[in-house]
Amino acid sequence: MLASFGMPVKCSSGETPQMPSLAITGTIGSGKSLLLHKLGTLLGAKTFSADEENRLLLDHDREVKELILSHFGEISYLNDGTANRKALFELIRRDPGARQVLESILHPRIQAVWKPLAETFHGNSDFYFLAEIPLLYEKKLEVFFDKTIVVGCSDSVRRKRLQGLRSLSMTESDAWLKMQVPQDIKVTQAHYLLWNDGTESQLLVQTQLLASHFLNA
Repeated sequence: MLASFGMPVKCSSGETPQMPSLAITGTIGSGKSLLLHKLGTLLGAKTFSADEENRLLLDHDREVKELILSHFGEISYLNDGTANRKALFELIRRDPGARQVLESILHPRIQAVWKPLAETFHGNSDFYFLAEIPLLYEKKLEVFFDKTIVVGCSDSVRRKRLQGLRSLSMTESDAWLKMQVPQDIKVTQAHYLLWNDGTESQLLVQTQLLASHFLNA
């Protein structure tokens, strides 16, 4: 069943069970982090961001830094000790092998944080766990959650966001998108869809409807 709180999508009727362990995903630039914050607040949920954990590991985890430096060299970090994300992106864009190495360093550590929480909250009707995981479907991680939420947007809107907010060129934006499952496939696999082409206030209206749906289920 796909329930949409931003676009008119037909869905089957039936009783909705409790959904305490929820995953948010979507392609780059869709607004996943914003939804995590807004929905997490409305549900009073325990929240987790894979993107934030990824940044913490890259910039502050000593073991991660040593592994990355040993594989990719000094170019992978800046003088202030933070990860050289531009350089790392170029490495994984050009070399799938480099991407696999980087993911093998980061992803098990990220999963070690959210997976126990997803298991703890699974089937719990009193509290919610909400996780933002960009590569949810790419890594087949949806099985660890009760329900999944996709945030979608038009390609033209996405490009403006990536170029304006993240200073990514069209080539860089396309490269990121090629490394992710296409949006239309993610939409068909999700239980819920929010469409984020408009303003933050418009997304909040959809989020409030979705939160009400969960809390009154």
